[in-house]
Amino acid sequence: MINRVIVLGAVCVVAALVYPIFASGPQLDQAATALALAGPAAAAALSAAVGRPTLAAAALAGAGAYTSGLLARQGVPVVLSVLCGGGAGATAAALVALVCWRLEAPAFLVASLLAALGGGALVQALPAATGAEAGLGPIPPIEVALGTTKNAVATPVGDFHVLLAVAAVVAVVAGLGLLHGPGPVWRAIGSDRERATASGIRPLVGEIGALALGGLMAGLCGALAAHVSRVASPSAFGIDAAALPLLAALAAGRQPIAAAGIAVATGLVGQVVLPAAGWHGPPDAGSLALGLLAVATVATLLPTGAARDDRPVPGGPSPDDEWPLAALGIRGASVEVLPITVRSREGALLVAAPSFSVAAGQVLAIVGPNGSGKSTLLRRLATILGRERDASISVDGGNARCVLMPQEGGGFGFCTVRETLVIAGSHQRAASSSGPLADAWIDRLGLRDVAGAYCAELPAGRRRLAELGRVLLSAPSVLLCDEPLAGLDDGSRAAAVSCLRAASRAGLTILIAEHDREAVAALAGSVVTLERADLVGEPLTSPAT
Repeated sequence: MINRVIVLGAVCVVAALVYPIFASGPQLDQAATALALAGPAAAAALSAAVGRPTLAAAALAGAGAYTSGLLARQGVPVVLSVLCGGGAGATAAALVALVCWRLEAPAFLVASLLAALGGGALVQALPAATGAEAGLGPIPPIEVALGTTKNAVATPVGDFHVLLAVAAVVAVVAGLGLLHGPGPVWRAIGSDRERATASGIRPLVGEIGALALGGLMAGLCGALAAHVSRVASPSAFGIDAAALPLLAALAAGRQPIAAAGIAVATGLVGQVVLPAAGWHGPPDAGSLALGLLAVATVATLLPTGAARDDRPVPGGPSPDDEWPLAALGIRGASVEVLPITVRSREGALLVAAPSFSVAAGQVLAIVGPNGSGKSTLLRRLATILGRERDASISVDGGNARCVLMPQEGGGFGFCTVRETLVIAGSHQRAASSSGPLADAWIDRLGLRDVAGAYCAELPAGRRRLAELGRVLLSAPSVLLCDEPLAGLDDGSRAAAVSCLRAASRAGLTILIAEHDREAVAALAGSVVTLERADLVGEPLTSPAT
């Protein structure tokens, strides 16, 4: 990775030296603003990857520009002012993440837009503090002493384009951040917060970290652009400016380097190419470029066709003792659950289950027709076993860890199969052991050929196998499985049954809702049967047998 950074850094420096040779002064002046879009675009890509799509990325750059400009006008050294501008962007982004952490993605998107518009209103309402209602200026330039009589001053025109170099570095750092270090964990949070929590991840911490890093990059780019162009403009808080970074991030598939490139290209088209071609509108050149980007973004979000062909587990099912369960350190829990009643918000009875108990290492099956409440009961059990006191759970006198295998999807959609299993295997284990453990499960599940593929790209059957590996590597004491065999071919189904049976023999307590009667007969030692409430008025339940 170090070699890659060195190469990319060299490319950035060469580009910063070569670009001014082919561009005139006015074009450089206009390009300065366009290049500053790289920071907000990278910030939007990071926030989208962590499941927090934001319309405030450009506003974070504006906050950095105004903070740095105000401090520099008060006599603070420019370098320190720029760093404070980056800090302002990071702080604002972290506060948005903290205040809005309970919101779903659409609501977070609206909240971020309101935050951006609120920042713009604040700037407009403080003309005395900012120096002018339409913007802040003149802002001290960035100067570097070259001796006792000469200074190097960063301007839009010159032999070295500072903003181009900074924009490229920001995009590269953001891209590497999503590929390495905390990046896979951030993408896991963006894929599914509940699954991430079940794998021992704290989503709020990851979201604050990702948004703060993006805010730092946006704030730095905004501050540098302000000092290079000598002015900070409230246009960074407008709706057009808010939409551009997010559209670029979505069009690039949440990849920061590509998002920065798309944002810069859109800015150059709107500010340099279309005006040079004689476009006068309406709409204006910037709005036209943004509209074209919106069309391109919609096109990238359309379905792209079928996923890979599904393949059975190589060699078919294997004996139960061949599953790599020894390294998991399974300690099953004996579970006792009091009667459970679940009602809708309107008061309708959805499910009423009797009390039951499951010994450590045993399998309890929950069966019944569609609509009888099996999935509802499992979700309720996950809540009860995790937090409440109307069920007693013990693991040698300690607390049990309950993990739910949901019915939908599998793995972390925006992570590769290997990243998914490494993240799951890292829970309560040394990082050095999670990689080999994940590789052992990839081989045993027959997923080696798709280990580097994103889980969202896999067919349903193979994605369910990846999910089975994830929940087992998450070190549960009690495993709740909602139709774990759905969508599997015969070989994969046999392998999944073998795996669950082996996990049970290793001590894991399993509660499974499943339609496959043969699998239930092969796995379960006791059964709870539910009937549909809409057929009998009240759901009938039979105690565990």
